[in-house]
Amino acid sequence: MIEIGPMTEYDGDVAERLGVLRRQLSTKYDGSPLPRETLEDIIESPYHDLLLAVDGDEVVGMVVVSIVMMTTRRNVYMEDLVVDENRRGQGIGGDMLEAVKDWGRKKGCQRLEFTSTSRENKEGAIKFYEAHDIKLRDTGQYRAELAE
Repeated sequence: MIEIGPMTEYDGDVAERLGVLRRQLSTKYDGSPLPRETLEDIIESPYHDLLLAVDGDEVVGMVVVSIVMMTTRRNVYMEDLVVDENRRGQGIGGDMLEAVKDWGRKKGCQRLEFTSTSRENKEGAIKFYEAHDIKLRDTGQYRAELAE
């Protein structure tokens, strides 16, 4: 049975597994373990969590959730949702999506928001979101890199 819950302490083996999952999410990642400092920052923050989908001792999925606060409401923002490529099509992603929504509700959030690329290799993700009644918004998303 798959259990979904927050990562509550740093574990090097889990960090390695998360690196593999992140590599499956995008080719821009090299599969390196997620940095300890990053994971500990997420674990310690009251506004962020790293939800893990675990089957026995195996991490089979992950998603980062964050609260975005505005003057009118709180939203939950989702990033890096990925299910192991060998476990896709088993309902794990849908369960993780519901866990994200539940997390947001418990934190007082009114909406779930995230971005997903529209590249051809993301067709499966787009179909997944549409099947879960998630609507694509017509927005003008802007971005500025802060690194020097």
